[in-house]
Amino acid sequence: MIGKVLSLGAVAMDFVLECDLLPRDDGFEVIRKEKLLPGGSASNISVTLAALGVEVYQAGQIGDDKCGIAFRKSLREDGVNDSWLVTKKGGTTLHTYIIAASQGQHCIFANLGDCVGTMDPALFPEKLVAGMDCLYVDMFSAEAALRLAAQAKEASVPILYNMQCPPSFMRESGTSRKDIESMLSSCSLFISGKDGYFEMTGEKDSMVAMKQIWEQYQIPEGVIYTAGEKGSFWWEGKKMYHQEAFQIESVDTTGAGDCFTGGLIYSYIVSGFEKQRSLEFASAAAAIKCMQKGPRSKADAAQINGFLADHKKNYA
Repeated sequence: MIGKVLSLGAVAMDFVLECDLLPRDDGFEVIRKEKLLPGGSASNISVTLAALGVEVYQAGQIGDDKCGIAFRKSLREDGVNDSWLVTKKGGTTLHTYIIAASQGQHCIFANLGDCVGTMDPALFPEKLVAGMDCLYVDMFSAEAALRLAAQAKEASVPILYNMQCPPSFMRESGTSRKDIESMLSSCSLFISGKDGYFEMTGEKDSMVAMKQIWEQYQIPEGVIYTAGEKGSFWWEGKKMYHQEAFQIESVDTTGAGDCFTGGLIYSYIVSGFEKQRSLEFASAAAAIKCMQKGPRSKADAAQINGFLADHKKNYA
């Protein structure tokens, strides 16, 4: 194993409905296939890291319902340590309904259940984060995330905060604007898409917004903007790094951002790559995911490096 990561956040089961096109208003589409798959942003990242040889501990809360039982089983099978995954008696596990079109587009409906926002942070021991190489949080279970972040700061453990969902959605899970600002003041590295940057700043230009976030919170390792087809951008106060998106034939973009984040933790925090190379590795991890159906990827470092080598050869 290379490195140790504690991941706290969204853990879920996904009901995936495959169709040819996303339906229009009042329109109809035929479901070609439906299946139940393990998902959730934090656990997708955990599985990505486990496939890369990282020792990963998943923290969070699930119910004792069918979704929770299936989720825990899949997590263990994927090589993630579930010691800090709590089961709430009589609880309803977070689950989503993902409509995935054949050209890679998708939309997600979330049933938050009653486990994510009710997790008792006292369930975690005081020194849980000590000895980890990274704490990952997405602010689902905000109180627990802030408690672990305080531990991480005391132990000088890097904190990666991924704003997987914008503040307007996070309010529904019990995460306030004040909670988000507290985490921004604590984290070492911040990742968000355009909606998160816009809602935090009111600035429509995401490049300007990310610099505003960095200026306001002075995040030590910088801020990253994941821009889909435009690639990814990393501002660290003096220099802007940019990685173009790889040209691939996408079949399903679900979970691509999670694989990007997992790849980034592995390359930058665990392996110590420099920023540009880390963006490249993370983008390759996301690209490989997009060529596969389902929300998770289990590509190892050799596969990702092989993808990069082939890409450089073909586009030299």
